[in-house]
Amino acid sequence: MILTLSTLVGAFGFGSTEAAAENHSYDGKSPYYNSCASTAVTKHKKWIDSVSYVELKFSTKCKTAWAKVTVTRPAIYNHEADARIVRSTDGKAYTCNSSGGNGVVNKGQRSCYTPMVYDLDPRKAQAQGIHAIPNSDAYKKAVTIWY
Repeated sequence: MILTLSTLVGAFGFGSTEAAAENHSYDGKSPYYNSCASTAVTKHKKWIDSVSYVELKFSTKCKTAWAKVTVTRPAIYNHEADARIVRSTDGKAYTCNSSGGNGVVNKGQRSCYTPMVYDLDPRKAQAQGIHAIPNSDAYKKAVTIWY
């Protein structure tokens, strides 16, 4: 059975984070907004399984964080992988499929990224990635450090 996007989103174990969320100008924007990605550094990388990993990316210019999941071979079906970024202070979270992201990893693709969250101290962010196991309704998940 192929996982649907709603199953993948449920795999992150989160619901809506609208209540009491902080609002910053970079929240929900693409990492390419204002060239934030041009100063990106990887703060942590965690393998999900033998063919996929998740990265916590940070822009030194914009003081923002986002998640990126990579499959080391072309995806073999739609909705194969997704990433999520979450901010510690208010729980604000985005996935690759959120506006500002580039969509989940579909057949033939290798990666996706989430929109950004503002991440200047005392805020911290964590990247989470999931990779669906072919021909099943199971998945594997990995999380990075908080930074």
